[in-house]
Amino acid sequence: MPPYGAQSRETRILIADDEPLLVKLLVDVLAADPRGLALDTATDGYEALIKVGAFRPTILILDVLMPGLDGIEVCRRLKADHRGQAIKILGITAHPAAIPALIEAGADLCLAKPIDLVSLEQAIDRLLDPREV
Repeated sequence: MPPYGAQSRETRILIADDEPLLVKLLVDVLAADPRGLALDTATDGYEALIKVGAFRPTILILDVLMPGLDGIEVCRRLKADHRGQAIKILGITAHPAAIPALIEAGADLCLAKPIDLVSLEQAIDRLLDPREV
């Protein structure tokens, strides 16, 4: 994993999911956020790890089931490395039974698919609030 480095003041969100329609929806919704979020995407776990080092996200929206490397393993690897521990991870899954494993791997919050946009906004706000999580 490339060096994570210091966080900038800009809020950066990396969306890692292999469902193109969901990724587009999330990008569209988050691009309209008045905070002016910087966004990037990854379609599998390996790409997510590479982009974490290059993009340096504040928040990683991470799907559990992806090709190559699943979200639980991505989460474990990030939280095992001191450079990835500062990243807030919002797990998303169509398999609610996977949520405990994702939390155990280090996710800060989890949402079940289909994603409710109000819940997404609340989760992002919570992850960005230094008094929370």
